[in-house]
Amino acid sequence: MVGALVKRVAEQVQLIKGNIGDPNKLTQREYEASLNALNIFFGAIIGVSLGNIEAMSVEDYVVLLLATATIVSTILIVSYSHRRIWNMMMMFSLLGLAWYVDIYKVKGIDIDFPEKLLPTLSVWAGLAVLLEFTEKTPEPDAE
Repeated sequence: MVGALVKRVAEQVQLIKGNIGDPNKLTQREYEASLNALNIFFGAIIGVSLGNIEAMSVEDYVVLLLATATIVSTILIVSYSHRRIWNMMMMFSLLGLAWYVDIYKVKGIDIDFPEKLLPTLSVWAGLAVLLEFTEKTPEPDAE
C-alpha cells in the first residue's frame, strides 16, 4: 500500500517536472532576466547610496566614483566573462580592500565610503556569484 502510494507520488512529481521544468535550474532567458533585474535594482540602490554626499569635496567625490566604478565593473565582469573564477577572486579582493580601507582608515588612502555603499556592493556581488553558479537548463521547446 505505502509502496504504491510512493510510486504514484513519484509519477506525479515527474509529470509536474515535465510540465514546468526543474525549478532549481534557470533557462538562458531566465538567467538573463535575473541578471538584468539585479543590475538595474542595485544600480538604483547605489544611486541612492551616493545621494547624500553633498558636503564631499570634488577631489574626494572623484576618488569615490573611481573606487565604486571599479567595484561595479568587476561585479558585471563576473557575469559576462568566461573566466568566472579569476574575476570573482578580483571582485572579492577589491571588495575586501575597500572594506579594509573603510574600517581601518588606512593612512594615505582617503576614501570616505557612504555608510550603506559597501554593504550594497557586497550583497550585489554575492547575488551575482550565486546567480552565476545556478544550474542552467536548455530552453523548453515551444508548444
